[in-house]
Amino acid sequence: MLTATRRHIVDYDLPQETFADRLMRSARAHPDALAVVEGDRALTFAELLSSAERIAAGLRERGVEPGDRVLTQLPNWWESVAVSWGVFLAGGVLVPVVPIYRAHELRFIVDQVRPKVVVAPSLFRSYPHAAELRAIAADTSADVTVVSVRGSTPGAEPFDALLRTEARSAPDPHTQPGDIAVVLYTSGTTSQSKGVLHSHQTLLAEVRDIAQFCRLDDRDRVFMASPLSHITGLSYGILLPADLGCGVVLQDRWDAAAAVDLIESTTCTFTVSATPFLRGLADGYAGRTRSSLRVFVCGGADIPEDLVRRAHAVMGTRVVRTYGSTELPTSSMADPFGDLDEAASGEGRPMGRNEMVVREDDDGRPELLVRGPELFLGYLDASLNQAAFTTDGYFRTGDTARIDPDSTVHITGRIKDIINRGGEKFSVAEVESLLMEHPAVHDVAVVSYPDPVLVERACACVVPAAERLPVLDELREHLLKSGLAVQKAPEMLMIVTDLPRTASGKVQRFLLREQVRHKLAADPGAGSGGR
Repeated sequence: MLTATRRHIVDYDLPQETFADRLMRSARAHPDALAVVEGDRALTFAELLSSAERIAAGLRERGVEPGDRVLTQLPNWWESVAVSWGVFLAGGVLVPVVPIYRAHELRFIVDQVRPKVVVAPSLFRSYPHAAELRAIAADTSADVTVVSVRGSTPGAEPFDALLRTEARSAPDPHTQPGDIAVVLYTSGTTSQSKGVLHSHQTLLAEVRDIAQFCRLDDRDRVFMASPLSHITGLSYGILLPADLGCGVVLQDRWDAAAAVDLIESTTCTFTVSATPFLRGLADGYAGRTRSSLRVFVCGGADIPEDLVRRAHAVMGTRVVRTYGSTELPTSSMADPFGDLDEAASGEGRPMGRNEMVVREDDDGRPELLVRGPELFLGYLDASLNQAAFTTDGYFRTGDTARIDPDSTVHITGRIKDIINRGGEKFSVAEVESLLMEHPAVHDVAVVSYPDPVLVERACACVVPAAERLPVLDELREHLLKSGLAVQKAPEMLMIVTDLPRTASGKVQRFLLREQVRHKLAADPGAGSGGR
């Protein structure tokens, strides 16, 4: 069983229930209420609970015991919601993985968490997820059952086999509110992802605060286009609806025009998502009647003030900026029902009992530190914890910031070398390590450059090998063949004679970003992306 290597230092008022307790309570109170809508499939809370109970029984039959890990790599399908709840009812630990991950990332995660069961699509966006995961699992010494969703996969069990299992009516009695419930993987400054440990209590504290702050109840309906395997999708697309007894409407492929129609046809009132989604909706609602969305909480990427104002004017929706991370989902938020100027600028004030302070790091930079009831309990790799936390329990965000006298937080930059492409954050070190294996690359540094839609894209600054000159398409193909997600592949190439470095050998990325900006000014088409 997974155990946390650290606990909250501050004595917070944490929820004393498990995820399963909340779902069963809502199913009893609202059995016929709409719980999940995805495509042409709709489930009531009674139907969702029934499916989850059968899945839980099926997982137990396949050897899942309390604390065992179940890895899922599913799109925003109703099956993702049902399987997640099945894992929780069985007392397992959910390990949701974003669908964009490929062999490179998956191999590391499977090897680290050693899941008992893996659930993945037979095919999604032309990629055979279940077959890939079965091949990876076969390389490990663990006995892993692979379950294939929406199609058959050789060597994998069909999803229907889980649904045909005779249900047991109660969740696993061994599960406690403080137990680890979820391992979420997030990219960091190293070349490997980090497994973030959350308990039932930490994420239910998050759900509790967001519901109170945004004045949500069982009459609301959530629209969720962010991946359910992200902290955003998990918290607000799976846990929040079950906690409140309200429904969620899922979209598995982002399409702004389709999203507008879906929101209005199902009268969604609330969503949390990143800047590209807000921009798409603001464009999609132009010339239409105002949206049924009351509140759009926007985070995960830089949010222009004019976009917040335009979206509010076009949609009639209260758009508020927020700041958070997988480690502490919503550290701060502007008041959704307060002053529009405050909602458009800054990242709001600390939410609930969260605390945010700025202290100088070892290099004198003003680093933002956060702690609160929603703070995760540590990393799966416990060796990462010492550097991640201060002695008084604050999490080092790696972002620079300032805090106004009225407690409004303003993010001013990033210490960590992370690319934020449309809300998907990934480590440049991971990409650089793979690029160094290409024969045309002598040295490389990957930096971000601004994009009006995705916020940031990646540029590979390459010192070429003596034998040949690198070509962007070849570098991208090399990364994809190495199993890297396509979203992480650089979309711009800049050839340099050397990489600017400090006396200690660290790459001066700010100088490279300046060079990239000059190149884009001279040739705006240079950053349009490799194809």
